[in-house]
Amino acid sequence: MRVLVIHNRYRQYGGEDSVVESEVALLRQNGVEVRELVVDNDRGPDDSLLDLAKIGWNSAWSSESHKLVADACGEFQPDVAHVHNFWLRWSPSVHRACQSQGVPTVQTLHNFRLFCLNGLYKADGEVCLECSGKTPWRGVVNRCYRDSFIASMAVARMIVVNRMRGTWDKDVDTFIALSEHSRQMYIDGGLPEDRVVVKGNFVEDSGTVESGPSKSTEILFAGRLAPEKGAEVLLEAWAHGGFSSRARLTIIGDGPLGAQLKNRAKELGLDELRVQFLGQRPVGEVRARMSQARAVVIPSLFFECFPRTLVEAFSLGRPVIASNIGALSELVTEDVGMMFPAKNAPALAQAIGRLLDKPDHADRLGRQARELYASKYTPELAFHALRGIYQQTIEKKRGAMVRKPAFSAACL
Repeated sequence: MRVLVIHNRYRQYGGEDSVVESEVALLRQNGVEVRELVVDNDRGPDDSLLDLAKIGWNSAWSSESHKLVADACGEFQPDVAHVHNFWLRWSPSVHRACQSQGVPTVQTLHNFRLFCLNGLYKADGEVCLECSGKTPWRGVVNRCYRDSFIASMAVARMIVVNRMRGTWDKDVDTFIALSEHSRQMYIDGGLPEDRVVVKGNFVEDSGTVESGPSKSTEILFAGRLAPEKGAEVLLEAWAHGGFSSRARLTIIGDGPLGAQLKNRAKELGLDELRVQFLGQRPVGEVRARMSQARAVVIPSLFFECFPRTLVEAFSLGRPVIASNIGALSELVTEDVGMMFPAKNAPALAQAIGRLLDKPDHADRLGRQARELYASKYTPELAFHALRGIYQQTIEKKRGAMVRKPAFSAACL
């Protein structure tokens, strides 16, 4: 099987980029021939304001990207094309380009960009569904993308243009949602129900960790330091519970709130030796720290589709404490972790305190998290699921072509 993978990397490396890298490696390890078409959103030294304006305009439909992808399909002759992030430099035209060469396409939906300007269903610090399935003019007025009217207009134009073109109805054969919650959100937004399937994320198996969670008093956060991730709520919960006297909080990651969160920790009087900001760290180091933690906290304030940190924690037999919002309430059940109301620092403190006070409970959750990983999120299971999606997409495309009436002189 030949697979063309199309992706636009983010300015700051994150979970979505790592998912793409892992899937490509997984396919190659299992004998699949993969061609990658990958670009970056980083601004190059020769980019002028005119160039950037052109990129923004073309983000709705890029003729240049259409040609590049069509040419790649003609040369590589893939059986299927798998699109991950097309925003900003590729544009949805990549799907039409593949279809023009008879190549079926699969689109993984890592966020809600098809309906929401910021991809999070977020406005004014609250969950907002005003643009779901509608013309997203409210998002432009509210400057929902990067707090910019112009940038928000660019995203809104992409959404409207491709809805009018019928891109999602005509040019995408299969959509992959990462959870049942996300799938329903996409269907509510207008995607065809019969074309949205669910396949969660996976991580490589590092083997069973010998030491259980109870051997540690470290609580770990690993993620982007951005408003939607809820790290400030975690700091407030840590101060509320007074945990610094008996445990350590480790925060791994970087982002726009990095300096602000450090200042907030000082304002809360948190001991720098017991609340550590390690910044961005290599994947191997993050997993090593996670394998020695008591629990992993995911205090997200807005909808998550399937954070990679979650399955990493499961694979290492660590309990997860997560906010009960979106897919997290589906993925973190009471046998593998604990839930708390989003934004509720006292409730988060209570959950952390329970795991610190009850080592047997922490170990039991950790064992069950590892069992859940082995039953649902291993590379072997992920490859089987992904190959099945590809094969069904290819067969469906072939069936549609066979059913299409052939041209005949009698039609003249």
